[in-house]
Parts: sequence; structure tokens; C-alpha cells
Amino acid sequence: MINSIVERNRFSSPITTTEKKILQTAIRLFLENGYSGTTLKMISQECGLRQGTIAYHFHTKEDMLYYLIQALTEFHGGIIDNSLDNTKDTLYSYATEIAIQIALCETNRKAWDLYYSAYSQFKTFEFIKNWAAKEHSVLFAQRLPHWKESDFAEKEHIASGIELAVFYAPCDRYFTLEKKISLTLDSMMLLYNVPEEERKQTIEKILQLDYVKIGEEMFSKFVSRI
Repeated sequence: MINSIVERNRFSSPITTTEKKILQTAIRLFLENGYSGTTLKMISQECGLRQGTIAYHFHTKEDMLYYLIQALTEFHGGIIDNSLDNTKDTLYSYATEIAIQIALCETNRKAWDLYYSAYSQFKTFEFIKNWAAKEHSVLFAQRLPHWKESDFAEKEHIASGIELAVFYAPCDRYFTLEKKISLTLDSMMLLYNVPEEERKQTIEKILQLDYVKIGEEMFSKFVSRI
């Protein structure tokens, strides 16, 4: 995974051998301890470089997180693609990816920390919004043939804000995981002009999935690839 990150940035922002070493260490620690639970000192001790050297290459922890989020969004794209290959249903594939993400963050504290950190910081949040706008412009192209790229970008400002709010609000005995997924999917699909009956049918199909188990398995797969 780190090699694909390096290759992706080879021309726009070349990564040196030292930076690759720092990234490998930081990403591993982010996944093991959570982003907020990882300090610059911990990264320094693990990779054997001074904190000043790390700060020279990456001014903040968010600069290092940015590369991990590139890999994570690529992984999410794979979830959508796999679902499309199996179902040929763009709306279901879109909803499945969101439901899995919500379930994972509700049941896995380290995953929650990673997603919440990415959505709550400017640079990574902007990357996620831009990635999602492009992904959804392709996914919903046939549904919304008159929409321009700017239309998808505008909607994603709201959609990403909804996702951040979802991460911020934990479930309880009244606000269950099923309710969280249902309300989120209904709100997100409404942004893309999906009719009410179709939204209901899609949500019903999603709620039949074992989204907690799927989320854990997929996150474990992602972590093992790093």
C-alpha cells in the first residue's frame, strides 16, 4: 500500500527514501494507536529520526495522515466497485459503502479515530470531499445526466458535513446503529434526488446486511495491506 501511495505522488510531490520511512512508521502507528493517540515523539522513536527531521519533511501530523487517507479513499472506491460488479446497482453500492463505514466507526474505536480525525481537519477533509465528488459524478452520471461537475461538488459539501456529524454523534439506546444508518442514508440519497420509495427500498436492503461484520473484515483487510 505504501508503494502505491509513493507511486501516486511520484510526479506531483516526489517522496524521498527518508519520507517513505517516516510515512511507513507514522501510518503503522496511526492504525495501531489511532491518529490522536500517536505523537510526533512516538513516530521519532519508532523510525529512529529526530523530531526536527520529521518536522522538516512533514510539518504536521495531518501532512502524514493525508497520505493514509489517499489509500483509504482508494480502498473505499474498491468497495463500491466490488459491489457494482456483483449487483449492478449503483444506488445500493453507494449506500453499502456508507453503511459499512458508519458501522465500522461505531464498533471500532481506532477506525472511528481515523475517520473522525480525517473529516475534522481541513486538508484531509478537502481531499475526501473532492474524491467523493468525482466518485459520485461517475456513479450517478446516468441518474443525473444534466448535472455538472460543480453540482456534485456542491452536494458533497453537505454530504461530507453529514458524515462528520454522524461520526461525532455516538449511538445510544434511543439512537441505535440501525437508526443512524437509516437516517444518514435517507439524507444522503435525498441530496441526489432519489425518490422516497426508492430510498426506502434501498435502506431496507442495506439493513439486511451484517454491516458490522463486513466493516470489521474490510478494515482488517485494509490494515493488513499497509
